[in-house]
Amino acid sequence: MSTRKPFATVSLALALSACVVVPVEDEVAASSCDTYTKSMTLKTVTANGGGLHCRDEACLAVILAVSAGSLIVSGSIVLTNNTVHWLEYQGSCDDSFLNTTKQRFLDSLDDPKPVSAKLLAQ
Repeated sequence: MSTRKPFATVSLALALSACVVVPVEDEVAASSCDTYTKSMTLKTVTANGGGLHCRDEACLAVILAVSAGSLIVSGSIVLTNNTVHWLEYQGSCDDSFLNTTKQRFLDSLDDPKPVSAKLLAQ
């Protein structure tokens, strides 16, 4: 019987047992536009195992499920929040890409270019 698979499972579980992923608000950067939402990132937090001793596969499965679950839930929160933050920034800030492009387009409509003589002759 090979001991590689149980050893690999135990090693992975012990490595992840104290690892939980949480969403954290980024530090506020200097900006000319204040937004209600703030951008977020993921941070790994090492929790004290409290003398956790797993001796069966069910315990290892719980440890892996908690680590993976925290990554999935926290990642979804960060993705959703950053999407809302980007949309808010694009809609309300003057220096955003969408507002700058819109303003250039509107300025081009107000200041039409002269029509060439060839086009007028036709």
